[in-house]
Amino acid sequence: MAYFSNPILIYNTESGQSKKGRLLDPIKVHFDEQGIPLRVVKIPSDDEDFARTIEKISIDGADLCIAAGGDGTVSLIGSKLINTDIPLGILPLGTGNLLAQELNIPINLDKALALVTSEQPNIIAIDAIKMGERCSINNVSVGVIPKVMKETPSSEKQKLGIFAYLIHFINQFLGLKRHRFFIEYDHQNISFLASEVLITNGQSVGVHPLKWSEKIAINDGHLDLFIIRAKSIREFFALLFSIITKRKRDDIVKYVRFSDYCRIETQNPTLVQADGDTFGETPIEIKVLTRALRVIVGENLDNTNI
Repeated sequence: MAYFSNPILIYNTESGQSKKGRLLDPIKVHFDEQGIPLRVVKIPSDDEDFARTIEKISIDGADLCIAAGGDGTVSLIGSKLINTDIPLGILPLGTGNLLAQELNIPINLDKALALVTSEQPNIIAIDAIKMGERCSINNVSVGVIPKVMKETPSSEKQKLGIFAYLIHFINQFLGLKRHRFFIEYDHQNISFLASEVLITNGQSVGVHPLKWSEKIAINDGHLDLFIIRAKSIREFFALLFSIITKRKRDDIVKYVRFSDYCRIETQNPTLVQADGDTFGETPIEIKVLTRALRVIVGENLDNTNI
């Protein structure tokens, strides 16, 4: 018998691998075969913005909320479940699917479905990132990456996958200049010239099996901040090489960790992204929400080993 009896599925038809909603039928078939009634909500709606559509969805009576989409979809849906007893299930249909990588959730749809409908699902509590009224799960950044996210249309992501990001990323690095960042974290202040400031809740860089650091854990009550100073394609590849070889390059990237809050300011308002979606500009203040979200995760993962 399945563990959950009243799940709700929120399906993003515009996600990178969603095939314009054509994967919804096999998802419904799977739940029918398991004898589990499934309430389905498709997003985005025609008359509202994406975030507002998700905000208005009622999850009353649900014992499981399933996000079918990319990291941005998962993040917005997960925000509705912060500090509740309703766990989050993930069907990774996005372009990057960093969170799925982090939580050992299979990218294969059939295997991901088997995970969320298991008789004994593996549920753990993970940290979340709070920014004003919004929460994210995996990362927040200011600099190059938000521009890449904003300029990469859904149509390109569905056709080219992660290579769509790469094309726009290279274009952004041509003629790139560093900007002055003012960062306050846990009552400490630093200032740097950098091309990107990344706050991450997980190890994944976005290209398997590369990891920022083995020391990072998504449920350790800390967030990890990387100040990236690369300003050319050559320095970017030097950064990748340092990640691969685990050799520190203090001239290209600096690292700090915080457990309470972080505030990021820039000389000029600069675009911000959270889990793949742009949503505003600096200044921004971030709070750590310790083990605030319950999530169904893959094998060999529990509350003590991540």
